[in-house]
Amino acid sequence: MNRTIAVNYPAPIPVGHVVEVTEFADTRPEKKRRGFDMSEAFRHPMLLDRTTGIRYLNHVHVSASGNGGNTFTPVLYPVVPRADLVVSAVWLGTVVACAVVMNEGLSGQHTTLVLEPA
Repeated sequence: MNRTIAVNYPAPIPVGHVVEVTEFADTRPEKKRRGFDMSEAFRHPMLLDRTTGIRYLNHVHVSASGNGGNTFTPVLYPVVPRADLVVSAVWLGTVVACAVVMNEGLSGQHTTLVLEPA
C-alpha cells in the first residue's frame, strides 16, 4: 500500500527514484510534550534520494538553534543530520508521485510525496 508523506521543505524527487525516509524520535520528557512542537526534528522526516544521493533536510535536522541566517547570506549547513538526533524508523520507497507547492503565506515550498514501499 502506498504511503503519502508531506514535508515543509522543497524535495522535488522524480517519479521512479528510490527514497530513504528517516523518521526521528520525540525524546522530550513527558511534561514538555505540550504546546508548539513543529520546530522539533521528530515532526519532519529526512529524505535521501538514493538514486541521486541528494539529501533533503529541514534546518532542525542540522541545527539545534533557531533557523538562522537571512535570504542574502547562505548558511553553511552540514550535509548530514545532527548526531544527537534519535532515529525511530528508516524505510525505503519508490516515488509514485511528487508535488512541490509554493505557500506564499508561509514564504516557502512544501512537498507531498506518494511512495510505494520497497
